Amino acid sequence: MYYRSKRIAIAAVLSGLFCAGIIPVQRARGDFILWGNEELTVNTSHDNGQLYDHSTAHIVPDGSVFELHANHSSTVDLSGGHVSYLYAYDSAGVDMSGGITGLFPNFIYAYGSSTVDLSGGSVSSFYAYNVSVVGISGGSVGALVADNASAVEISGGEVNGLETREFSVVDLSGGEVDTLYARDSSTVTFNARDFRLGSGLSLDGNRVLGTGTLSLEWFDGTRWGVEIQRNDPGATIRLVPEPTGLALMLTALAVAGLLLPKNRFKRSKPM
Repeated sequence: MYYRSKRIAIAAVLSGLFCAGIIPVQRARGDFILWGNEELTVNTSHDNGQLYDHSTAHIVPDGSVFELHANHSSTVDLSGGHVSYLYAYDSAGVDMSGGITGLFPNFIYAYGSSTVDLSGGSVSSFYAYNVSVVGISGGSVGALVADNASAVEISGGEVNGLETREFSVVDLSGGEVDTLYARDSSTVTFNARDFRLGSGLSLDGNRVLGTGTLSLEWFDGTRWGVEIQRNDPGATIRLVPEPTGLALMLTALAVAGLLLPKNRFKRSKPM
């Protein structure tokens, strides 16, 4: 935890130096705009990229975009390389399985019913707004903010700091979250077992009151703990000691052999 926090602090300092122009950044020039069903494999450096309609940008190793905007129902497929600022709007989709690594910080902003799947790579700051949907099954996130009725499901990976706000809903069934700040009218649900409440925490039914250290065991047997540093009266932190109805349904389908392969549900790419 100490070393992750230290790396994030270093990245923040470097970001300030970068923004002040003290540290020059080499970026090859070549902006791009995609429309319709256009696709582009990004394997060089660009200042700015704009995606519209059902277009797709594939960011691969050696590719980089300083600022990338995904609009409408466009798709960003990020398997390597680096994007400093990634914005997803209006039902756009982001599938991130790698990349965005290095000392310089990077940001993802999800707005307006956009969808982000994170299974690998690293992100310094991740903001989910306006009914956006986020799934995290791998990779690492420095700071994750869920706001304005966004929905986040965390089943793996690492999140250093999680902050929930204004009607956002976060479900956790795996992975690691170091610190939790539950604000406003947000809801955070831990789907796990063998809960242990540290000093400062108490239970009202299945609702956690107060602040302190909460430890638990995921259903795969992994032991884990989170430091709850903020727990507003209007916020709800819930403990669910058994799989949710959705998890039970998926398990039943798998046993019956009716569950389709996972890639059947992946966001389709334009031909």
